[in-house]
Amino acid sequence: MKGKITEHWNKISPNYRKMYRDHLDEEILLMKNLFSDKLPTGKKLNVLDIGTGPGIQAFVFAEMGHNVTALDISEEMLARAKEGARNRNLSIKFVEGDGENLPFDDHMFDIIVNMHLLWTLTDHDKFFSECLRVLVPGGRVLAIDGQWFQPGYVPDRNYNPEERNHDELIEYLPLYDSNSPEMIAAIMENNGFSEVSWKSLPEYAEYMKRCDPEGYDYLSVPYLATGIKC
Repeated sequence: MKGKITEHWNKISPNYRKMYRDHLDEEILLMKNLFSDKLPTGKKLNVLDIGTGPGIQAFVFAEMGHNVTALDISEEMLARAKEGARNRNLSIKFVEGDGENLPFDDHMFDIIVNMHLLWTLTDHDKFFSECLRVLVPGGRVLAIDGQWFQPGYVPDRNYNPEERNHDELIEYLPLYDSNSPEMIAAIMENNGFSEVSWKSLPEYAEYMKRCDPEGYDYLSVPYLATGIKC
């Protein structure tokens, strides 16, 4: 199953979020503003970006001056992220690996960030327990996601041949078409995070709609869920 998931993201990597690429600087600035009040000040942080994809969140924190490690299960996604980091002259450590089985020692990171990752996971309890393990005491997780698909949605494989195995993965993804911030907050609390909260991101929704007006049906405004390791 993990092999199929990796194969899927490798296949779609060349075109993943291609409509946003000309607006990358705007997205990075938007994210910097979004995280500005979520981070401790006056400290260079060790940040882990899980499911980095094309590297956007890794770029955000690297440009803010932090030490960044970016992980993805897809080697092709990592190749794109590495190219982007070179183009922006950023020093980022890239690691191929699974967010549900992190290849890191305990208590290594101050911040864990992820974007558009939660709906792709197979075991959210395992994921958040792993996040808790590798965070330092007082460390924080920052998760951006949303409800991207209608219930029962299956991609049109004739329209997009690159997603021919997409529908084969759906049965393994419990939040594929039922993703809500309330559900994520409950899972985080159940796995030991404290001060769990979430907020809607209407400004990010407007950015996404403007970049990709004919893309997803935006069934909900994206959200940012946060929690702290006691």
